[in-house]
Amino acid sequence: MAKTILVVEDDQDLCSLLEYNLSRAGYEVRIANQVEGTLEIAQSIGPDLILLDVMLPDGDGFDICRLLRASTALAEVPILFLTARGEEVDRVLGLEIGGDDYITKPFSPRELVARVKVHLRRKGAPAAAPEATTSGPLEIDASARRAFVNGQQIALTATEFRLLEFFLANPGKVFSREMLLETIWGHERNVTPRNVDVHVRRLREQIEESPNDPKWLQTVRGFGYRFEIPA
Repeated sequence: MAKTILVVEDDQDLCSLLEYNLSRAGYEVRIANQVEGTLEIAQSIGPDLILLDVMLPDGDGFDICRLLRASTALAEVPILFLTARGEEVDRVLGLEIGGDDYITKPFSPRELVARVKVHLRRKGAPAAAPEATTSGPLEIDASARRAFVNGQQIALTATEFRLLEFFLANPGKVFSREMLLETIWGHERNVTPRNVDVHVRRLREQIEESPNDPKWLQTVRGFGYRFEIPA
């Protein structure tokens, strides 16, 4: 069955371009043109990936992202921002609120399709270990792609889950930002060490009692990060 991609974009010419290239790659494409109604459309079709513009006629794509991440059914769907707003503050905000990638216009349709394939492949990849992994109050269920703190499920994006899974598998080891980029993001372009900091901060907000004074996911000054097994 073909994967479904929801494109949230108000430029009709660009929608046609995206639909043509994604359809050629074997995907089913659905289109939404504004903020209003997008959450309902996403909930009804259950897309495998969402391409999301930031500047929409009736609001802000960042607001849609927040709504999607607050939805239990859509919280783990990869979200790729596709926008003309390429300033660092916008890219960082997009990642902080739950985006998995940030692509600026103009873009190469071929590269866009390649990035879509990468995110869908990661989303659908079989877990390395089907059983649950527990470390103190933290637990991850690799087969269900779910994570828990003290028995309570936490909402993680696909990238955040991979990052937590990697740290849990390598307790006590120090990893540079570059090593984490290579391991978690692979060879994606336009991804910088700042991406690692953003995702680590979001992960701390989910698992740490005091994110500003972390006990588990610790910063190694001038190098990177180390995960200590919580007691």
